[in-house]
Amino acid sequence: MKTQILNLRSLAWMSALLMITTFFSCEKDPLRNCRQDPTCEYFTCKVNGVQWEPQCNSDPLFGCTPWDVQYYKSLEWLIMNVSSEDLKQSFLIYVKGNLQNNTNYEVFTNENSPSIFNNAKNQDTCSNYKILKGVHSSFKIIDFNSDNRIIKGTFSFTGKNDCGEEVQITDGEFNLHYRF
Repeated sequence: MKTQILNLRSLAWMSALLMITTFFSCEKDPLRNCRQDPTCEYFTCKVNGVQWEPQCNSDPLFGCTPWDVQYYKSLEWLIMNVSSEDLKQSFLIYVKGNLQNNTNYEVFTNENSPSIFNNAKNQDTCSNYKILKGVHSSFKIIDFNSDNRIIKGTFSFTGKNDCGEEVQITDGEFNLHYRF
């Protein structure tokens, strides 16, 4: 009888220890370590409340990068192209201005080159969600490092497609290298 009680106590203690270890080992913020390393690149946001991160299918020879960021200083253009191949979704974001730390910018939108969220799962005419003017949108450069060509910032916006459907992009943040 004493052996059974000892075995039950041991089992209870081991179960409690396992649960505590599991609880503390679960990462509540998977980007926490990356945010602390200024050289770590990331792009994340929520699309209609669902976590979204870029993804590409790696090539054994060349690897892959799910983003391309270009900044043309003389033209004052920032172009961000970020995609998730598995989800068949992407962002194309244009920002016009001389980039500086802790500065808000308006996401560029016009008919010829709109900033968009693209969901290729939708029909052709309904796949591009153009960022709406006059509706809450923000794009803030937190840190612009021209020496190392790194840009860090936050964003959110509302987009609408030609079928009248809207998409809410929230909690967006990035830390990426840029070209040019």
